[in-house]
Amino acid sequence: MAHRMIKAYVINLDRDRERWAHVERQGQQLGIAWTRVVAVDKLEEAIAQRAAGARPGALGFIMSAGAIACFESHRKVWRLIVDSGDEYGAVFEDDVVCSQALPAFLSSTDWLPGGCDVAKLETFLVKATVSTTPATTYMQRKVLRLYGRHLGACAYVISRQTAARLLPLTETPADPVDEVLFNAQSMLFPPLTLYQVDPAPCIQGMLLEMDQDHEYLKSSNDRNAKLANKRYRNTAHYLTRKVVRLWGKLLEAFGHRERRRIEFTPD
Repeated sequence: MAHRMIKAYVINLDRDRERWAHVERQGQQLGIAWTRVVAVDKLEEAIAQRAAGARPGALGFIMSAGAIACFESHRKVWRLIVDSGDEYGAVFEDDVVCSQALPAFLSSTDWLPGGCDVAKLETFLVKATVSTTPATTYMQRKVLRLYGRHLGACAYVISRQTAARLLPLTETPADPVDEVLFNAQSMLFPPLTLYQVDPAPCIQGMLLEMDQDHEYLKSSNDRNAKLANKRYRNTAHYLTRKVVRLWGKLLEAFGHRERRRIEFTPD
């Protein structure tokens, strides 16, 4: 297999200069050449208008201006990946904290399993349902099939074909980008072949409590409203999810899947 570099795109608002400096420092230390992508701003009038008219999405969220702008920023990167012609691209948000292992994951596509749509490089330090047997092992880290909810869209690799497929399906996003990609309740989750790197080579700064010492790493996103009773779209969806959960439990019982906490290691 050819050793193809994975281009690293970083979403960053023009006004968030300190966050960009945070990313640049890591790039200089690790030898990563970031491609900065100007983020869509939640203060834009068009974004504010969309937020004002937002209705509950399939997952029960009422999207804030910040969530809409964030999703549109990710879609902006997806378009760049499609236009690049590259097989894969890596998407990062500007509060990312990178381990020493990240450059190796960006230096080659060899570690990506065949048919991979999205490979998650970060962790929320929570339990996720993953395969017990890794598809591949790289840099002493397992690349596990991801079967259950594991939120966060701060660092992931996405294929060009998947980006092209998602763009028309997310023209008017009604739920946050990480919920759409990494929540098993999402209609887009089942068709995607998702993987999780474990331990993860990336994490959001707030999860390391870096935002307590660095004000610029605090989230400036506004909260989304969440309707507690908007969990299932209809009876068919309810029954389908019950069957899927039961099947997942059986696979766990027979040792094919497990729920495990995904850790972050800095080296």
